[in-house]
Amino acid sequence: MLALVVIVPLIAAILGIAAVKDPKKAKYIAVAGSIISFASVALVGYGTATIPWLSVGVHVFNISISVTPLNYLLLFLVLLVGVFVMVYSVGYMTTLSEHRRFFLEIIAFQTAMAVFAVSGNFITLFFAWEFLSLTSYLLIGFWNHRDSANRAARRSLTIIFIGDLALLGSIIMFWSAFGTLEFSSIISMLSSVHPAGVSIASMLLLIAIFTKSAQFPFHEWLIDAMEGPTPVSAFLHSSTMVKAGVFVAIILAPIFYVGGTDGFMVAIGIVTAVIATVAAAREMHIKKVIAYSTIQELSIMLVAAGSSFILPAIYFFFAQTFYKALLFFSSGVSMESTGKENLNDMYGLRSSKILYASTIFGVLSLAGFIPFSGFFASSLIGTSLLSNTVVYAIMLGISMLTSFYIFRWVSFQARTTKSVEITANYMSTPASMKYPIALLAAFTLLASAFIIYMPGFLNYGGYLNYLSIPNSVNLSIQDGILFTILVSAGAALAYLVYYKNIIKFSAKSMDIFLYTRPIMNLIYRVFTMVTYGIAEGASVFDSYLSDGFDMLGRLTYRSGYILRRASVGDINMYALIFIIGIIALLIPFYLLVIV
Repeated sequence: MLALVVIVPLIAAILGIAAVKDPKKAKYIAVAGSIISFASVALVGYGTATIPWLSVGVHVFNISISVTPLNYLLLFLVLLVGVFVMVYSVGYMTTLSEHRRFFLEIIAFQTAMAVFAVSGNFITLFFAWEFLSLTSYLLIGFWNHRDSANRAARRSLTIIFIGDLALLGSIIMFWSAFGTLEFSSIISMLSSVHPAGVSIASMLLLIAIFTKSAQFPFHEWLIDAMEGPTPVSAFLHSSTMVKAGVFVAIILAPIFYVGGTDGFMVAIGIVTAVIATVAAAREMHIKKVIAYSTIQELSIMLVAAGSSFILPAIYFFFAQTFYKALLFFSSGVSMESTGKENLNDMYGLRSSKILYASTIFGVLSLAGFIPFSGFFASSLIGTSLLSNTVVYAIMLGISMLTSFYIFRWVSFQARTTKSVEITANYMSTPASMKYPIALLAAFTLLASAFIIYMPGFLNYGGYLNYLSIPNSVNLSIQDGILFTILVSAGAALAYLVYYKNIIKFSAKSMDIFLYTRPIMNLIYRVFTMVTYGIAEGASVFDSYLSDGFDMLGRLTYRSGYILRRASVGDINMYALIFIIGIIALLIPFYLLVIV
């Protein structure tokens, strides 16, 4: 039954949560459904399955499920992290009245991502894509008593809707060019189709990817999405929503190469990575810092994919999952324990050795220190991009600045706190929140080994040959050393600035260079005003045009009514009208002669 063995338990969990009346049972149903689904991954085999959905003439549109090594990898990550998120949420969500709604929405979100992970054609992908948008909207705006959460949810849905329209347009064009919506069929037919027929479709698909994976100029919605509960942020950034766009870019990479839009993917990726990195260096809100780091990492994945380095992009895709979920989980504990959200207020984590050590693991991995998975991810992509001097230099700068901005967290947390209350809060962190953090910390190390097995795993059945990409990776020792030196320098700078206070640095003095968010929001407002003005003008024009047609119609009706009344069949009346007509014609002639 392929992936159905995974999806069915999740759907059963949704129905169970919706039917149960006791809010306490909702969390256990969600955890059970998530664990059963993850355990079912072992029963999933490679292959495809189709279910007829709609017939139009001789054409039959199918719901298509495909499990390749890459689909399997994403499905594994989604369901594994899903277990961590559900368990963590048991301790995080303390208000009973919110349990049913929260767990119902997040298990539905997981189901949508599981379906997306095994999509075999554009129809299945589109359904899952839209369901992801809907459930993410509900989760981002979960705290609906806050105006900021409602605005964030609306903004995310509005921006993503732009991508939805672009995706729908690309689907129509792919159908027109290939006569099929199956991914495997489209890729196999690329050589027989003129590139011009693929270019526009691939460009529209790229726009959809940029909105979903928060790329410039659509990236700010992901920062606002931090209004959602922390488990949602962890799930959103590590293995679900925002990675959906990058996943599409990877599995359909040959389309972008043939369509000639791979260069555009690289350019947008570089621009977004720089913007996100410098914005993160200025931002002090802990969840927003991590969010900017996600945007930066997604950009780097797209740069690698657009540069034909698919395996490094896939490894980064895999490795980032664990330390990103870990960092969000840890930030949730700190915010709950201190009641604060800014980095410079994050004290006391050292009160719990397991939480402190786990957080350091996540920071070291994000920064790119050996032997953590983040080091191998950065080094692989750096080595791959060595031939492009400009891009390589930008990658080096991003690595150093990433280490600097994330080590601010460790620098502040390294300070001890005299607050007995904060210490007690850390020590009383529920076990359901501690254990996922500790396990994810272990995964940031264990994931490093995947670099050895990845080529063989992904090339099962010649899958990499099918994508026309190399089935090996290169890791340069020199690049590894250089990256290590730079990230060490970034960490040392953060230590001197934020822990020792030896170097004085005011981020506000650099706002014009570092803080791009006000500029982006201004651009959004101007674009909105222009669009609104055009829409208003079109509305006024339509109103006048419509009124004009209505007036013409009423005039025609009235004229016909008068003429109908005049046609009574009375010859005397006709003679009178004839005489009046003759007189009307003679009067101008008479006046002309007199003059």
